[in-house]
Amino acid sequence: MNTQCATKSGDFAVIPFNRKRIKDKYLVSNMFGGWDLLTDKELNSLHSFACEEDAPFFKRLYERRIIVDERNLKNLLNDYRNLNSNLFCDTSLHIAVVTTRCNLQCRYCQARSKKAKDMNIEVAARVLKYIFDTKNRFITLEFQGGEPLLNWDTVKFLIEQAHRINTVGKTLKIALVSNFTLLDDAKISFLSDFGVEICGSLDGPKHVHDKSRVFANGTGSYDIVKRSLKALQEKLGRKIDVMPTITKYSLPYFKEIVDEYVALGQTGIALRPVNKLGSACDQWLDVGYTPEEFISFYRNAMDYILERNKQGFFIAERTATLMLEKILNRRDPGYIELMNPCGAGRSQIVYMPDGSCYPCDEARMAGDDMFKLGNITVDDYEDVMKKENLLHLLESSVMNLWDNGSAFSPWIATCPVVNYSQQNNFVPKIFCSSIHKIYTAQFEYIFEKIVENEENLEIFKRWVKKEVRHA
Repeated sequence: MNTQCATKSGDFAVIPFNRKRIKDKYLVSNMFGGWDLLTDKELNSLHSFACEEDAPFFKRLYERRIIVDERNLKNLLNDYRNLNSNLFCDTSLHIAVVTTRCNLQCRYCQARSKKAKDMNIEVAARVLKYIFDTKNRFITLEFQGGEPLLNWDTVKFLIEQAHRINTVGKTLKIALVSNFTLLDDAKISFLSDFGVEICGSLDGPKHVHDKSRVFANGTGSYDIVKRSLKALQEKLGRKIDVMPTITKYSLPYFKEIVDEYVALGQTGIALRPVNKLGSACDQWLDVGYTPEEFISFYRNAMDYILERNKQGFFIAERTATLMLEKILNRRDPGYIELMNPCGAGRSQIVYMPDGSCYPCDEARMAGDDMFKLGNITVDDYEDVMKKENLLHLLESSVMNLWDNGSAFSPWIATCPVVNYSQQNNFVPKIFCSSIHKIYTAQFEYIFEKIVENEENLEIFKRWVKKEVRHA
């Protein structure tokens, strides 16, 4: 739709918009992130533009970037840039897989490798070169595995040298993703001294966590994870983030999972679906589920999270918070999987122990060399970023090509690697895509709750913790 009208003071245009029925309202949205919830009567007025410039409804549409003229055109363009700031930046997240070894044998592991490899110092030095060759002023070096603490010497080298050679004034953040079972006082002290952010996995209460996150002998890891988490928090003097992975076994226990996080004093919980990648493929009948089953779990869990917030406990679901940052604040939260096109390569790159590099975490887990961008021991960063397979990957994630009629199109994205793994085609059947079904349901849930009552919206505003420019 592209409508213009003449008013007393000049020409105005209605930005082309998509719409979707949400309970008793219509969500209308445009590519710049402008949106509003309209009644039937208001939607008819918008279609026919049967309102005067000085009418409250007209002013509301103008403030919410549904209507544009020369006066607010600059604001509209700034909104688009802020909402899609990743399009104007170089790679920021650099993931070093310092080892493929792990002391756990999690049943849903997507990263498990049949060949045990450790990153040596020579490859690690090339990782540092790549990081500081990027033009982004804000960079994150993240350690993953396997279990990265199994290659502690390389982790220490990368942390120390990254700080030593950061003479160009980059804002450097270092993060460690660990299963928390190999931490000791010396490692904790070192990580604390260098300000390393630490994140781990906790799938819920003991019977949920120990169902999947086990040692080679089948023993669960819950007790040692809880002890290590407590020791970390006491040493660092702050809360440490943990995340659950939701398996088939988790689905009935949404209350128990949320309550576990509330009891730990966690202010956030990321309800992540398990992906059919890596070793999880072999265990899919035991750990997997349909998108519809996960969506049912997510809605139940979100209802309970909102209930706990209304009881006075602050806990935010992280995927919803990222979506709300885009919806309410019209800001790009920098989350790779919610970028359109996907942030693979552009915003994230993964370095394997042998120097092979991939555009994202999922790409290295897919077990297909077609996603490999090259090897950092012989290829320069600029050359890797020009690889044809990266361009094809990004093209397959441009949502405007696959679902341009969605009312969630200003904010929604897709994962081309997951789509390819499911459909064996770079041209996705988007409405058969599990990740698309889940994201669509999550956005719909958010707007349903906003329509439902003002209290839900106020909770959502607290989750994003910034000045909200649209209510």
